[in-house]
Amino acid sequence: MIRTHFMELERDDGTDVTVEYSISAYDPGVCSGPAEACYPPEGGEVEIIKVFNDAGPVKSTDAEDEKWSAHIAENHDHDDDSYDYWEQ
Repeated sequence: MIRTHFMELERDDGTDVTVEYSISAYDPGVCSGPAEACYPPEGGEVEIIKVFNDAGPVKSTDAEDEKWSAHIAENHDHDDDSYDYWEQ
């Protein structure tokens, strides 16, 4: 089951939109200690599902999608990602 999130963002023309997205779990990796215990960061991939405003769906540009994906990846609260499958 994919869990989606919402974030308010601004378009290149200055209008506000809501972006619905999914993001994979992020592991920051380990870069200290013995070399054999180190591994690079992984995860945190963003998929934009839908963009909309009060008027309805909005068609975003590729440049906006890239900018928003980078912003989401940097600012998403992964502490909110804990999901208890046993509660279903």
